[in-house]
Amino acid sequence: MSDRPDDVFGAALEAAAAAGDTAGCLALLRTAELALPLTAAAHAGTEDPAWPTADAEGRTWVLAYTSVARMQQLTGGQATHCRAVSFAELAAGWPDTRWGLAVDPGAEHPFFLESGTVARLAAPTLVQDAQAEPDRLPPVVQQVLSPADVAGRLAADEGRVSGYVHHARDTAHLGAPTAVVEAVGRGHETDELLSATGSVTLLRWAVVGRELYRTPLGGTDPERRDAVAGWVVEEPPFTGTGFAAPDSLVREYRVHGLLLPHGAQMFELEPDGTERRRAVWDGLRETWVLVVEPGGDGS
Repeated sequence: MSDRPDDVFGAALEAAAAAGDTAGCLALLRTAELALPLTAAAHAGTEDPAWPTADAEGRTWVLAYTSVARMQQLTGGQATHCRAVSFAELAAGWPDTRWGLAVDPGAEHPFFLESGTVARLAAPTLVQDAQAEPDRLPPVVQQVLSPADVAGRLAADEGRVSGYVHHARDTAHLGAPTAVVEAVGRGHETDELLSATGSVTLLRWAVVGRELYRTPLGGTDPERRDAVAGWVVEEPPFTGTGFAAPDSLVREYRVHGLLLPHGAQMFELEPDGTERRRAVWDGLRETWVLVVEPGGDGS
C-alpha cells in the first residue's frame, strides 16, 4: 500500500476515470490494493473494524482509497488509519450486495462500481479465465464429501456431480480438514463432513467444458440477488459474489448433473495434512476403482 502523495496507481485511475475509460479503470482495480479507513479504536484493537460507508442519492457506498496519502488528503485528515485489502479480499468480504463501491470519493474524478461489477471483476468465470490465459492448463476443482456421500458414490458407482465445487488451488495451502471445510463455507456441517478420525474426503477433477461451471452470483434474498444481477438465492454464509464464504478467497462454482471426466479422484485429507488417494473414476467402465497407496490402509 503506497503512502506517497504522487501515488502512481491513484493518478492512473483518476486519469482513466476522467477520460471515461471504464475498461482501463477496471483493469487497474483488478490487481489493486485499496485502503479502507479505520477508526482509532479499531486500529487500537478495542473495537471490531467496520465497513467505511457513506449514503448518497439513496444508496450506501463502501469507501476505498488508492493510497494512505490519498485517503488522508481526500478526507481532510479525518481518516488516519486504514486496513489494506486486495480487490479479491474486498469482494470476498463484501458486506451487502445492495451497496456500491466508491473509490477515492472526494477526488475530482472518483470511480464508482456496482456490487455486481465488483464481484465479476474479482471472480471471473472459468471461461473468462481461459480467455485471459489461453495457454494455461485446465483448472482442477473439488467438492467436499461426507462419509455418507463417499459410501453412496462407491456403492452406486455414481459419476455425476451437482452443487457447489471449488478451485482446488485456492485451498492447497490449507493442511487441516477443518480449515478446508471452513474455507468452503461449510463449517456448520463439520460434524457431518469429517470422518471418525477427523479426515475429510475431497472429490477432485480437471475441468472439461468450462461453460458448465457457473459462478453463483446472487444473495440471501431476492432483493440482494437482483442487486448483483445474479441468479441464486441461498442462506448464509452464501456471499453471492463468487467466493465460498465471507472473507474466504476460495472461488466457487455451481454445477448440475455434471458427468465426471475419466480419471477423477477421491482424496482423503488427514488431520496432519497428509493426502491419500482412495478411489479413481473409470469413465470407460463407469465405476469407481479403489486405490491402496503405499503406507495407507485402504480404509
